[in-house]
Amino acid sequence: MGKPSTLDVREIVALARTEARTLGSARIEAEHLLLALALRPQLSAGRLLNAEGLSPEAIREALDLEFAHSLGTVGISLHGFSLPDTRLSFLGGLPFAQSARLAFQRAIKARTGQRTRGLDSLHLLIGILSAEGGTLARALTLIEVDRGALMAQARRGLERAA
Repeated sequence: MGKPSTLDVREIVALARTEARTLGSARIEAEHLLLALALRPQLSAGRLLNAEGLSPEAIREALDLEFAHSLGTVGISLHGFSLPDTRLSFLGGLPFAQSARLAFQRAIKARTGQRTRGLDSLHLLIGILSAEGGTLARALTLIEVDRGALMAQARRGLERAA
């Protein structure tokens, strides 16, 4: 996976904000952070995600599948309908949703005990994937992603770089 480097958090947040706006979200969620990492294959986390088939397109498709599945659980079917290619965009700054704040908190916790002072993209990936529930966890489960195995690969990447 190469040597981890300090994550430019501002760049990832800017990309996540763009993804949130594109997807019509009023807040930056954990799934937007994951999309931002996948959009940066030069980062260790981006390489890992793309190598495991989690390209930005695959993540967006998983989120659409989760949306349709969630609607189906309450008796609403998208059969005969399609999701719009573009969704309403929100202007102005987008706040962090709880899922994104918790992802950063878990990323910082994942860094504890390591010699590095900075936050690596693999730390953030671990923070995102370690959520027990939520939209992203459901979406990844629907496409049969083993989040535990992916986190283990991220941890191994951090250990190799230490």
